[in-house]
Amino acid sequence: MSQRQETIEAGIEAIRKYGTGACAAQAIGGYLDIHKQLEKEIAEFVGQEDAILFSSGFGANTGLLRAILGKNDIAYIDSYIHTSATSGLIGTNIKHIGHNDIDYLDMVLEKETGLYKTRIVIIDGVYSQNGDLSKLPDYIAVCKKHGCLLMMDDAHGIGVMGNNGRGTAEHFDCLGQVDIITGTFSKSFGGVGGFVAASAKMIQYLRYYADSNVFSAAITPQVTGSVLKAIELIKSKPEIMAKLWNNVNYLRNRLQNAGFDIGHSESPIFPIMVRDNKKVYKIADMLQKKCIFASGIVYPAVRTKEARIRVSVLASHEIEQLEQLAIALEDIRSVIPF
Repeated sequence: MSQRQETIEAGIEAIRKYGTGACAAQAIGGYLDIHKQLEKEIAEFVGQEDAILFSSGFGANTGLLRAILGKNDIAYIDSYIHTSATSGLIGTNIKHIGHNDIDYLDMVLEKETGLYKTRIVIIDGVYSQNGDLSKLPDYIAVCKKHGCLLMMDDAHGIGVMGNNGRGTAEHFDCLGQVDIITGTFSKSFGGVGGFVAASAKMIQYLRYYADSNVFSAAITPQVTGSVLKAIELIKSKPEIMAKLWNNVNYLRNRLQNAGFDIGHSESPIFPIMVRDNKKVYKIADMLQKKCIFASGIVYPAVRTKEARIRVSVLASHEIEQLEQLAIALEDIRSVIPF
């Protein structure tokens, strides 16, 4: 979306109307009507009552969790959640849960009933380094069973998952059933900034107590205008999603048929497993020399023996470009086995 003429023009128009910056935090004069419009749009888009904007996706997670959790509360976190969530948990109790281990979570929640004031389960919708999905319907059921809040960071799901791009909740037909959804505008929307979408009561609370919102300048009018246009395009042009998933399915089949280990990806994110840090750096460098950018991912972003090349498929890619990537990987593999 960052390169589409429509989003570029929407950003320029917002600058002409509002200037280049909000010039203050939302709480003290930086809250423009265009911000309010984006909050309304993103809340509706992800199936929540209301939303609040943040300067970054990182700040959305940290500000939310610092505001709602304290020493008498506990967060049950999937072992693969994003660092931005764990950074917001200083000062509260934490229990790590194995990746998508619903049975263990169910057991622990049953065992620890009544021990804490607020209990929250934190997951990602789409896991950023593996491209796999949470078992969202199971998490919803377990949290309802035990009276826990469920927070889902859907930074990598919104705009790409679900029939209409409304995210992981839509993908599983669970819109409106997740207590808190967070995300960023820097992925599929092509901008920057983040949001928390939840009940109107919780959002009103966060306007006063989420420090990363209260003490940070609001996102710029240009970004806000561009993101609003991006949401409009996703909603009104289904051919964008259709092309994205045609590309995703093509590359998945191509890489699997060539014998590459891409894990259990169900999204536009593909981990091409290498399992050797030195090889990852060499492969990424060789790809770049072939005019292909692919991120080399090593510890601490992933575990030591899980180093990989990470590829993100876009709707703007052409099949010829994806084939170029596959051929390049095959050529490199003949020199550096992986």
